[in-house]
This record gives sequence, structure tokens and C-alpha cells, in this order.
Amino acid sequence: MRLENIRREKGHAVRLSFEGGGNVLLDLDLCAEKCIHEGDEFSEAQIKELLSESEYRRAKSRALWLLDRYRYTERRLFEKLRAANFDAAAAKRATERLKELGLINDESLAEQYAEECARRGMSKKEAFARLYTKGFSADTVKSALETADFDEENGIAVQIEKKYKAKLAAGETQKVYAALIRKGFSHSAVRAALKTTENDE
Repeated sequence: MRLENIRREKGHAVRLSFEGGGNVLLDLDLCAEKCIHEGDEFSEAQIKELLSESEYRRAKSRALWLLDRYRYTERRLFEKLRAANFDAAAAKRATERLKELGLINDESLAEQYAEECARRGMSKKEAFARLYTKGFSADTVKSALETADFDEENGIAVQIEKKYKAKLAAGETQKVYAALIRKGFSHSAVRAALKTTENDE
């Protein structure tokens, strides 16, 4: 197929139009690197290869833009790229490349989130659920939770201070007990904390 026209499009793209009416959209830098000019001849295989490389470059550029604004796991970043209509192969290749460059590190990010959960007074059970829903694997979450400084006594104290002081003052000890158990704290730790709170009062 003979390339008839090259036209600059919005963003970092150019549109290649071929004799016979076909056209494709390519990354601008790729077009420059390949020294593509009007009048060049292309086979279907060459066009397919160019499209694949262009899609990957665009996906990688989008991924960098996303990472500049939020901390994503590898899985979540892949999902964001797919949601932005990049094909699966390009999205996978882009996330793997950024992982190789150290720009995505699920283990390090999970440890950061685990520490945040510990500081906020969450139980390990609640923290596990929170991290898992962010896109980390179960093994990565378990490993991260082992490195974080979870303190049940302190966590329960934080939760009571933040959410349950009024209920305890109103004598709703059993409701507070049940709520803390649902959050993943152990029965013995909750009983001890509530007993200490009652004695203090």
C-alpha cells in the first residue's frame, strides 16, 4: 500500500492515509523515528507492526501521566489503561516496562499503605481487606502487613477515640464491642480495652 498523505492530529499523533482510502493513527515520535514519508510503500504486516508499537508508546505515555497523579498497583494501572481503550497487549507491555524501570513497585507501595493503616488504628484484618481491594495480591498484602507496626491495644484506643466515645458514655458497651470485633480486633484485646475504659471512667 502506498502512503498518500500524512496529517498531524490532536495530541501526539499523525494520521497516515493510503491510496484506496485506508488510514491509521500513529504516534508522532514513532513516525519520525521510522522516517515515514508520503509515497512510501507498506505491507499489511508492516502497518500492523507500526500500529502495535504506536499503541504501546501511547499506553506507556498515558501510564506515566496516571502515575504522576496517583499511586497505582500494577493491576490497577493495567485496568486504568484498558478503561482508556488501550488494547490488552499494549497495556500489559506498558505496565511491565514501568515495573522494570522501578516506577511501579507493588511490594514497596503495599508496605507504605500498611504503615498508613497501622497509624490510623486499623486491625490487620481490616488493613488486609483495604489493601486487597486496591489491587495488591494476597501474598503481597500478607508480606506488607508483617513489616508494619500494628498494635492492637493502640489501634482499639484510636478507634474508640475516633468513633465510639459517645456510645460508651451512653452505656452501649456491647454495641461497641461487636463493632470492634467486626473490624478484626481480637476478643481478648477488645475486652481488655473496654474494661480499661470503664475503669478510667
